[in-house]
Amino acid sequence: MAKTDPLERYNAMRDFAKTAEPRGEIAKGEGRTFMVQKHDATRLHWDFRLEIDGVLKSWAVTRGPSLD
Repeated sequence: MAKTDPLERYNAMRDFAKTAEPRGEIAKGEGRTFMVQKHDATRLHWDFRLEIDGVLKSWAVTRGPSLD
């Protein structure tokens, strides 16, 4: 059974010629990556990204990260 690219669907849903968003790629690492990204899309919000099984999963946080 061939291993599928978990980012294939993610990349297929985006038009990288229209946005500056980077193409999804699997990175080598320890599997402990996370980030909070300010994302000015239809409206300003934050994306929380957490690495799970070598892929950054993303959740929108509409009111920004907690300061406490």
